[in-house]
Amino acid sequence: MGKNTESKICQNCSNQFTIEADDFGFYEKIKVPPPTFCPECRSQRRLAYRNEFSLYNRECDLCKRKIISIYSPDKTQIIYCNKCWWGDNWDPKSYGQNFDFSRPFFDQFTELRQKVPALALINDNNVGSVNCEYTQDFAYGKNCYMAMVCWKMQNCMYFSYGGNTKDGVDCMGIFNQSEGIYEVMYSDRCFGSKYIQQSANLVNCSFCYSCRGCTDCFMCANLQGKKYCILNKQYTKKEYEKILDEYKLNTYSGVERAKKEFNLFLLKQPHKFSNQINCFKCEGQNLFNSKNSKYVFHSHKAEDSKYLENGDVQKNSYDLSVGGELEQCYEGVTPDHSHRASFTVTSWKNLDITYTDFCMSCQECFGCAGLKHSKYMIFNKQYSKEEYFKLKEKIIEHMKNTGEWGEFFPMNKSPFAYNESMAMLSFPLSKEEILKKGLAWQNNIQKTEGKTTLFEIQDDIEDVSDLIVEEVLECDICKRNYKIIVDELSFYRKWKIPIPRSCFLCRLEKRFKLRGPSKLWHRKCMNEGCLNEFETPYAPDRPEIIYCERCYQQEVY
Repeated sequence: MGKNTESKICQNCSNQFTIEADDFGFYEKIKVPPPTFCPECRSQRRLAYRNEFSLYNRECDLCKRKIISIYSPDKTQIIYCNKCWWGDNWDPKSYGQNFDFSRPFFDQFTELRQKVPALALINDNNVGSVNCEYTQDFAYGKNCYMAMVCWKMQNCMYFSYGGNTKDGVDCMGIFNQSEGIYEVMYSDRCFGSKYIQQSANLVNCSFCYSCRGCTDCFMCANLQGKKYCILNKQYTKKEYEKILDEYKLNTYSGVERAKKEFNLFLLKQPHKFSNQINCFKCEGQNLFNSKNSKYVFHSHKAEDSKYLENGDVQKNSYDLSVGGELEQCYEGVTPDHSHRASFTVTSWKNLDITYTDFCMSCQECFGCAGLKHSKYMIFNKQYSKEEYFKLKEKIIEHMKNTGEWGEFFPMNKSPFAYNESMAMLSFPLSKEEILKKGLAWQNNIQKTEGKTTLFEIQDDIEDVSDLIVEEVLECDICKRNYKIIVDELSFYRKWKIPIPRSCFLCRLEKRFKLRGPSKLWHRKCMNEGCLNEFETPYAPDRPEIIYCERCYQQEVY
């Protein structure tokens, strides 16, 4: 007989959270105890182990080549470049050690992880990808630059959380066959479109929200199958083109004018309580082709899962921060292509692994780091099958006594400072708060300032000189220096997009703020007379008009 729903107090923040009846079935199936942290604290703890955008210049500790890395030069961690890490000039098993039952598990694991060489940037450049050296958590791409948490991409730059896309810049959450897109968020199958949110099947559209199957529409919301519309009003082709030309979207001033007008227009339009496309029995935000999943955010093809964020094809799994093509995984950071992987950090193509960091193509490994194609390993030491299972159970009993079993790695043992990690974007804290919690703070996040050579950028992309790629620009928000690369300039010219005035990181932060936190609030439909209630990512103090599914459909369609 299954357990009933149970309320618990988070041991980290002391807030109450609920473990539902079906959750207990999942925990029993994968043989882990129920969580002691609430969902938000579990997410924060995992995200403290992800550094996607804080990059540093340093050298490979093996070949001494100058490289880019997610690990700052002041870290004690040994760092290898892609070629060296995957090469045969070192053996991760040489770092194997015995488990000491007089000490906590996490202390010993942290010591092991710091000894084993780590990969500078996590990508498959020159293996599964071509010309994608400057990418992070990236696979199966071609000609991509500063694309983070992406796969199956081509000619994309400054991209985060995406797949199956060609020719895209400054986009987030694109998973399905889009091409020629700029500043597009959580949309499917868009072509030649820019400044788009939560839409699908758009062609040559600009500044559109929650539109479907539209062509040549500008500053529109909640339209379906329309053409030549502006502010949801129908025009002839000639009228449409005349008005669009007047906005001069090839200029920075024209884009800024359109942004202000579009944002005011959106506040008057109803917003559906949750952005879900082709989903069944789901709760969350920005979900596509998913079913039977709750508290899932920004994911594609989630099934029978809970507490997921930024995923692509995830089945019967709980508590994951990023991951694709996986099943029965729990409390993990990017357990791609894995089955029954629990408490793992960036470990791909594995089966039945527990408490690992960057292990690849392994099976039945426990408490290991940096392994490749290994089986029956504990703390990077080889055992027979019988020895492995006997020792594994003994260590689990030890972890139960120390209160470690069933918990993800503690935040204070992350290889990254809190302000380097993705936790800082989703759960921002001041330096004082971070230090008070006993977490690390990085004072020297790499940032170039004061090298600016060009202070005035041409308003119109058509007036921009080829020489801009030799100039150093200054972010209008944080004053960081940044550059425009050759392929980036070609993209802007092709799609008539003005040169951005902000650096990549500030543009990224804007998208995160626009997306909102991965959290749900219980609210009522704002349509007068409707009594429907729902779980929504729109906080009660936000200004948008929020409708339930029925009222939204009646209003829009």
